Amino acid sequence: MSEKRNFVFDLIRSVIRWFLVGVVTFIFFFPVLGAFLVFQILDRDRKHIHPLVSFWAKVVLFVCPLMHVRLEGTHHLKPNATYVLVANHQSIADIVAVLHLTHPFKFIAKRDLFWIPFFGWSIFLAGYIPLIRGDQESGKKVIQKALGYLKRGVSVLFFPEGTRSRDGEIQAFKVGAFKLSSELDIPVVPIVIHGTRDLIPKGSRLLQRWVEVIVKVGAPEQPFGQGSGSIEKFCEKVRSEMIDSLREVRSRVTTSAEMVSV
Repeated sequence: MSEKRNFVFDLIRSVIRWFLVGVVTFIFFFPVLGAFLVFQILDRDRKHIHPLVSFWAKVVLFVCPLMHVRLEGTHHLKPNATYVLVANHQSIADIVAVLHLTHPFKFIAKRDLFWIPFFGWSIFLAGYIPLIRGDQESGKKVIQKALGYLKRGVSVLFFPEGTRSRDGEIQAFKVGAFKLSSELDIPVVPIVIHGTRDLIPKGSRLLQRWVEVIVKVGAPEQPFGQGSGSIEKFCEKVRSEMIDSLREVRSRVTTSAEMVSV
């Protein structure tokens, strides 16, 4: 009976929180639409819209304090520099977390998200990149879109695992982001996200209680070369370093929690 009551309370709390997120998203859609109409001729890549979307992410957490995002290593992202950003993928909340970075970028997201009223319309207007998972033609279009952005000096964020991790561990990487990095000689910046899985686990829409999220930006990594072997080695090197970085963050969080509990 107690478990059922807790589930009902969690469900009610989640509905209220999702409602608040929806209200904020509805309000922010109109400034995004206005910016799109004003800058669509002068700003082909819609760079001026990204700060609005980033501000939306911060306001969402102010109105509905689901998590506290702590940024680390942001000094690695230099103003006006172009990067291939790669991040581990734990939860749909990852996007809200990484949007706290002030460095502008485009991200790749599954196309279903673009159909969500107001939120999906906003990320479409902002020029983010839709992907149909498992569709090779869609994958090619995503690469071409990302290639165009990178050539024009716009950073692009990839989740190279391709889907959210079920156990929170970093899974095998797809090499698309690393091919682009190698082809254009643009550095890869690894980003490790910890904590979002505790808020919204994969397969769930119930929002858990308040969580601490860490977004750790690593140092830029120069590609090894354009050969397939070089690209795969580069991919594995970055993944290995991200695994180590995630392990270090978790160790720090665990130690901090133990000290508080003493």
